[in-house]
Amino acid sequence: MAAFEPFEEGVEVKGQAVLSIVAGVPSAFESKAYELLAAEGIEDLEAEEWYPQSSYLSAYRRIVKEIGESTLKRIAQSTPENAEWPPFVDGPVAALESIDDAYQQNHRGGEIGSYDIVDTDDRQATVECRTPYPCAFDQELVEATVAAFSDDYTNTTEVGATCRQDGGERCAYRVEW
Repeated sequence: MAAFEPFEEGVEVKGQAVLSIVAGVPSAFESKAYELLAAEGIEDLEAEEWYPQSSYLSAYRRIVKEIGESTLKRIAQSTPENAEWPPFVDGPVAALESIDDAYQQNHRGGEIGSYDIVDTDDRQATVECRTPYPCAFDQELVEATVAAFSDDYTNTTEVGATCRQDGGERCAYRVEW
């Protein structure tokens, strides 16, 4: 599965999630982020509006190319603070379990993929990611989500036999706290 390519045409992303791009870039590049979003047809960005995922993913690709790959991590780190999250989240396990709920709330209109908890206990969990977003983004999102809902975050490691970066259908990350 290729990063930056929607699974289906017609999928849309909520403006609140799109704003995570702007929140995640260094402040010196904020105007550049808006410029790159506008170049992909996302102008006059409003939190409650919906935008084509294909444009959003193209803007991501351009931001990585023109601002740098480390920006992906900064954007993922800002996502738990900027995206709409379910109100019942009260700790790291609930936060990880809610990633898919939040993802579903911020995307609509077709096949978008998923974030699935496949193993969990009191101090660790494994999350499988099947999304059109880059692996580095998903890994950092899993890590940032636990860090946002726990003071005890320690480590995130890619596990499993497949990786989307190598042509696999999903990636899996074990996060410990």
